[in-house]
Amino acid sequence: MSSNELAAFYAKRKDAFSSQLADTTSQINVISNIRLGIAIVFILLLYYGLRYDSGFLIVLPALVALFVFLVRKHAVLFDLKVHQQNLVRINEEELNVLKGDTSQLDSGAGFVDPHHPYSHDLDIFGAGSLYQHLNRANTIIGRKKFADRLSSPLQSADSILSNQEAIREMSSMADFRQDFQAAGKEIDEKPQDREQLVAWLKHAPFLYGKKSYKIILVVVPVVTLVLLIAAFFDIRFRPFVILMAIFQWGFLGLHVKKVNAFHDYISRKKNILQKYAQLLHYVQKEKFESQLLKDHWEKAQHAHVKVRKLASLVYALDARMNAMTSIFTNSLLLYDLQCIYRLEKWKEENSHNLEMWLDTVSDIEVLNGFSTFHFNHQWFSFPQIHDQLSISAKELGHPLIKPEECVANDFSIGNGPTVLIVTGANMAGKSTFLRTIGINLILALNGASVSAKRFACPVINLRTGMRTADSLKDHQSYFYAELDRLKGIMDELRRDVPLLILLDEILKGTNSTDKQAGSIALVKQLLPHPCLAIIATHDLALGNLETEYPGKVKNYCFEANIENDQLSFDYKLKQGLATKMNATFLMKKMGIIPS
Repeated sequence: MSSNELAAFYAKRKDAFSSQLADTTSQINVISNIRLGIAIVFILLLYYGLRYDSGFLIVLPALVALFVFLVRKHAVLFDLKVHQQNLVRINEEELNVLKGDTSQLDSGAGFVDPHHPYSHDLDIFGAGSLYQHLNRANTIIGRKKFADRLSSPLQSADSILSNQEAIREMSSMADFRQDFQAAGKEIDEKPQDREQLVAWLKHAPFLYGKKSYKIILVVVPVVTLVLLIAAFFDIRFRPFVILMAIFQWGFLGLHVKKVNAFHDYISRKKNILQKYAQLLHYVQKEKFESQLLKDHWEKAQHAHVKVRKLASLVYALDARMNAMTSIFTNSLLLYDLQCIYRLEKWKEENSHNLEMWLDTVSDIEVLNGFSTFHFNHQWFSFPQIHDQLSISAKELGHPLIKPEECVANDFSIGNGPTVLIVTGANMAGKSTFLRTIGINLILALNGASVSAKRFACPVINLRTGMRTADSLKDHQSYFYAELDRLKGIMDELRRDVPLLILLDEILKGTNSTDKQAGSIALVKQLLPHPCLAIIATHDLALGNLETEYPGKVKNYCFEANIENDQLSFDYKLKQGLATKMNATFLMKKMGIIPS
């Protein structure tokens, strides 16, 4: 699809879901009015039945049953309404993304790390970042996992290819992707929720597995109920019922501290568990062809039932917070301990799977982000992953720049030159070119499609030096921070770690003579090691290295055009050294220095 066709696609879905939402809202209003009418009729019939004619009372059970049915129907419709609202919102967001507005999406600002080997230099996180364009995860662990994938891509060709296959398949499943994402938006998750669930899984049971408790939890309630029934027919049994109730409260009192601690860990998890169950339900009801998605489907089988069961058990335990319910049920059924026993039984049977089920949800969220990105950029291609120390691309562009504004370039490195020196004027496109290469490599190593007609690369680590910052907290100057970054790169190379290195105007913190000598020395240090390096610089002296090291160093440039006292750029990569610089021209143009 073209950009216009994509916009029409999302606009059509938005209108369809808006129409469905209006219908659902109308049904909710009708049911609410009917419920109110039934309540009024119930009160009137009860009044007339008690005062004038008891025959009216016969209708009351039917009204109660109808009222309960409508309450449940209202709850179902309300959940559907929330889902449809989220679907409308999702399609609105995608329309805005196509226009270049990602402000409604999570920026991933919390993942910004100035010391990361490349993420800060390449704008992986923060406003307008790669994360903000790609991420469609809504769970806390899903967002964290997506950030981890961008910060540390896949490390094997097999895993990259399996992700390619899954992303290609899932990108065509718009209904599944959006239903899954909409259900994720319904999760009101707190940072500690998952940690508390995991901690609860590791707690040793204090009821389940002990034969005496199993007997007590069956015999005591049965005896109490039998005595209660008997007391209706013979008041002599009433004291025994009271004694059994007192015994139950006394027995519960022996365990109340453990019960309260147990409840603190698992309480209020009902809603989040129900939502995770719904997400797993969407996965298990689909049919997938790619192996990775089939693996997730296998994990989701029956998982939604198990997780929903856990949610209902937590809901049952939460009922103890109602004083009247607690008094009645704990007097007759040892209710709190019954709930604990069933929860511990569930845990014993399923604890080894719960984290896997939750991870399945976050893994699908990660794939959903990359799949949606590919759907929105169907002209992108999936890269070839090879085992050679080389990268090549045909019509390579920056994936976040609009197609009508993006200037694509052919590019290759390795199998010959391993260091490219890129010169050019200010604003000519050198830094953007480095970021284009880096971001596309990150996408490629995650199994995602890239902004190129053809892209081939190995599994390789990425290191950059483009936006080094000083640090007051670490008592580190700008220049020392840059040297520290370069030292880290050289340490890895000396351990024979293959690297793609992107450096932009290195050694900016020293004088021009020292900078030039240091830059040339650094390039010479790179050459013997297993690396591919691209160095953007204004220093044309580095271009002499192409003559000194033929076949290993290659010069490229971005030129500025000055015609009729106007400055322009074509942003096309050319062979050779730059011949035109623009700093003096711009200073004169802006009146900083005299013409």
